[in-house]
Amino acid sequence: MADQVKHYFARGNTADGLYTLFDSVLSGLDTVFVLQGRAGTAVSAFLSELAEAWSQKGWSLHYIHHPLNRDWLEGLILKDIGIGVVDGNAWSADPVLEGTEIRMIDLEDAISTELLNEHAGEMEEAERQTSALYSQAYDTFQKTLRIHDEWEAFYIQNLDRAVMDRLAEEWAEEHLVPIRPRRAHAVHRFLGAATWEGAVDYVLNLTDGLEKRVFVKGRPGSGKSTLFKRLAKAAEERGVDTEIYHCGFDPNSLDMIIFPQQSLAIFDSTAPHEHFPTREGDEILDVYELAITAGTDERYEDQIAEIRGRYSRSMKEAIALLATIREVQEPVLRIYDQAVDREAIRRLAEGISAEVDALTNSSVVGD
Repeated sequence: MADQVKHYFARGNTADGLYTLFDSVLSGLDTVFVLQGRAGTAVSAFLSELAEAWSQKGWSLHYIHHPLNRDWLEGLILKDIGIGVVDGNAWSADPVLEGTEIRMIDLEDAISTELLNEHAGEMEEAERQTSALYSQAYDTFQKTLRIHDEWEAFYIQNLDRAVMDRLAEEWAEEHLVPIRPRRAHAVHRFLGAATWEGAVDYVLNLTDGLEKRVFVKGRPGSGKSTLFKRLAKAAEERGVDTEIYHCGFDPNSLDMIIFPQQSLAIFDSTAPHEHFPTREGDEILDVYELAITAGTDERYEDQIAEIRGRYSRSMKEAIALLATIREVQEPVLRIYDQAVDREAIRRLAEGISAEVDALTNSSVVGD
C-alpha cells in the first residue's frame, strides 16, 4: 500500500545557523537526481512540474519545503521506488550517498544567462544583503535560545527525573515491541521551520493515517525532548524503525518521533506547534502534571512572564529579519522569473520522468 503524501523540511533556520538534515533525508534511496546551476526560481518550478505529474500516480510522494518560504520546494522523494530529486544548491556541492546513484541535471540551459548577466550587479548586492541578514537572524535566534534556557531553568530544577525515567522505560516496553529481529532504520527530518511568515509545521500531515497519536503537553524544560531521545534510542536497540523530527528552532532538541511499524507518533504539542486530539486513537500526555513539582507555574509566575515577554520579542525580531530577506530577494526572483524558459523546464521534467520510467518499468507521467 502506498504511503501517504508527506510534507516536511530538510533544512532549518535555527539557533545553530542554517542546519541541514539532507544526508539523512536522502539516505537509502536508489537514485537521486541533483538539480545544478544558477537557476533561482527554476528549481521550484521544475520540482512543481514533477510533483503535479507524479501526484496523479498514487505513489508515496514526499515534498521537501524551503525553510525560508514553505511555498518553494527543495526536493521530492518517490518513497515507494527509492527515487529523489533535490536542489543541489540546497543539498551539497559534492553530493555523495553510500549505495545511491547520483544523476546530475543542469538547469542552466533553461535560463537566459544573458538576462541574468544584465542584472549581475543588482543580484550581487542582493546576495550581499541576504548574507548579512541571515547572519543577523541566526545571531538573534541564538540570543532567543539563551532566553529560552532561562525559561527552562524553573522547570528543570523542579523536574522529577525518576518519574520521567520510569515513563520512558514503561512507554518503550508497552509500545516498542519489535515485529521481527532486524536492524532499525532511522531518518532525521524537520517537522517545521522558522520561515519569513513565522513558525510553520506539518505535524498533522505527518501523523495523518496513524492509528495512535500521543500529544505531549508540558513546559519548556519539562523533559519532552529527553523523553523522545530515550525512546529513539530504545527503538534502535529493539530494531524498531523511526522517523525522528528535530526542532526547527533548536536542532539539538527533538519534537516528534514516528514509529511507522507501530502506526504510532509521540510529539511535542506545545507552541509553536500546538495541536489537540480530534479523533479516536489520540491522547494527551501531560508531563507537567506528571513530573513537575505542583505549583511551579504559580511560584515563579512573575519571573516567567518577564522571560516569556523577552523571548517573544526576540523571536519576532528574528522572524522580521527573515521577512526582510524575502523582501530583498523579491526583485531577484522576478529577474529569474523573466529568465526562465518554462517550455525548457517542462522538457527537462519530461526527461527525468522518462529516466524514472526506465528505472521502474512503469509509466510515471501521463500523456
